[in-house]
Amino acid sequence: MATPKPSTGTKAARPGRTLGASKPRSLTSVPATAKKPSGKKGVNPLSSLGAMANKTSDAASLVTGKGKIVGGVLAVLAVFVVVAIVVINSGLFTATDIQIQGSEHVTKHDAIQLIDLPEGTSLFNVDPDQITEDLKQNPWVSGVDVQRQFPHTLIITPMERKVIAIAYISSDDLAWAIGDDDTWIAPLSTSVEVDDQGNVVTTGQGSNTLTGIDAALALAKHYGAVLLTDVSADVAPVSGQAVSSKAVKAGLDYVRGFSSEFLGQVKDISTPSVEAISANLNNGIEVSLGDSNDIVKKERVVTKLLSQVEGVTYINVRSPGNYTFRNAPTS
Repeated sequence: MATPKPSTGTKAARPGRTLGASKPRSLTSVPATAKKPSGKKGVNPLSSLGAMANKTSDAASLVTGKGKIVGGVLAVLAVFVVVAIVVINSGLFTATDIQIQGSEHVTKHDAIQLIDLPEGTSLFNVDPDQITEDLKQNPWVSGVDVQRQFPHTLIITPMERKVIAIAYISSDDLAWAIGDDDTWIAPLSTSVEVDDQGNVVTTGQGSNTLTGIDAALALAKHYGAVLLTDVSADVAPVSGQAVSSKAVKAGLDYVRGFSSEFLGQVKDISTPSVEAISANLNNGIEVSLGDSNDIVKKERVVTKLLSQVEGVTYINVRSPGNYTFRNAPTS
């Protein structure tokens, strides 16, 4: 029987070798077009992957480390907050020594009656705004200074409104103090004792007693304020309320608008109406001012006129650009 021939293209297997023992294929692909060799060394993809893996691992370790630090800081802060809350709410800093100071018009007794501190108040949870609200029931109080002295002392001092004017209402024989915030503060006694220089004394050892408008003038001097006179009888002040009278408000405009040097020459400001406001100077000269427009210009005209003309007795600067004046006749 004839032995069959192997098919074309098929090589006969050599004795001693099997297919399973054939040489394995390389994992590196061969490019279709050969490239010129470069000067750089080739990069092993497997080693690159390993390096990337190492870097990723290092970054993860760093993040983990930072996370542990942040977590530790937050834990410390949490403990601190808890401790602070415990200390604040404990009796360690309870305000057991409460010192309430008095002022010229707010006595210590009055302040104590007005302030309502909750039981167990500490230097940490004391509420200055509430204390201020309590004390402002007295119209003289504009604010409060609250000081803490550890471990147990609380010092409360009322701050009074600054008096810028005294309004004398002759129909009621009352002298009303007006604050720098245009607030009616309180009526003052129109019977005051003064010393030989006319200064108000409160010790009961004055050498003279003043009443009426003279007392109001002495009080204005005492407060470093300006006396407003000829106030209309229909003006009805209320303690703690804002001034609403247009004439009185215009008078206050002049008090603020004049320079301190000129105010030093003003005895009083008459405020019967807005249009009829005038100032009486210490030297006896009357200055007709009118409404409270062009205050600085009016002062400038009066000051210049007084420095240049002798014997002036009356000046009208209602229209400062067209002022008039009178002077005493000379012999």
